[in-house]
Amino acid sequence: MLDQLMQVWRARHVLLVGGTDVLCACFQALLTELGARPARIPPSASSETLCRSMTSGRISAVIVPRSHALTPEKDAARQLFASDALLTEVREAGIPLLILCSDAPVYRAQPRPWLAEEDDALGGQTREGLLQSLVQLYAEGAARGLLGDPVNALIVRHPPLLGTDAPAVAQYTRWCHSLLAGDVVTVEQPDRQGVFAHPLDTACGALALGARSLAGDLGQTRVFNLATGPEGLTSNRGAALRFIRRAGGTRPIAEREPPAPDTPPLLCGARARLLGGIRPLLGAEEALSLLLSLERARAAGTADAEMQRQAHDYLLRLP
Repeated sequence: MLDQLMQVWRARHVLLVGGTDVLCACFQALLTELGARPARIPPSASSETLCRSMTSGRISAVIVPRSHALTPEKDAARQLFASDALLTEVREAGIPLLILCSDAPVYRAQPRPWLAEEDDALGGQTREGLLQSLVQLYAEGAARGLLGDPVNALIVRHPPLLGTDAPAVAQYTRWCHSLLAGDVVTVEQPDRQGVFAHPLDTACGALALGARSLAGDLGQTRVFNLATGPEGLTSNRGAALRFIRRAGGTRPIAEREPPAPDTPPLLCGARARLLGGIRPLLGAEEALSLLLSLERARAAGTADAEMQRQAHDYLLRLP
């Protein structure tokens, strides 16, 4: 996989439409390690800025790490308008590839736990999930040529990622802060299964799918789920205890039972494994250790260098 990634992405100009979040940083670090030439503009950029950015540098791909952040407005009209503006600029600039990533819970609730597949019914369990369902359906229509000349758009759905402020995973960053400060780590919902997905796995998976798409190996498939491996699923209590022990901490944990945040279903990554050969490399323990190292570097003002180091080491593990 590493050889294919380097072959496809080396020397390509890639435009990241994103902020300073951890997934965008992972994309930038991985692309740099692969020899690409990434540039970034904020998601709030105007159509004029988008147009100039896409036409001035022979852009080969546009990546949106958080597609729901294209506009701060939380109504369907604004979300669709922002998505249409992006798709229009990509189409008119002749960009070969657009990748839209999202952790929004777009699948409808089911009466029992299940692995959500790409063809399951959309609609979401929250307002954000509903809005993102509409945006993704619109983007998929553009990819199939229903709105004019087709845009080669890939929609990548993934679970909430470590290092983000998503309610389902926000406490894991707090664990790092407590450990670095020498405080007791507070574990919320200790018996609940946590989903420990690292953004490096997600960014690399999206780039692998993009490489396959640019090579013409994906056919008409446009939507992919990136799943967490079995080593990324464990109880919050067990993950916290192993995390503290691995980091050399000695204090006991404190447990709390606040109202549990809504969590999306687990995603089935069979399609990505079959067509892209994508499997996560990082289990819960290692993912938390990398998060701790990044938070320590952020406190020291060296987060960019630490992220680049982690991306370098990650790519060396690829087959």
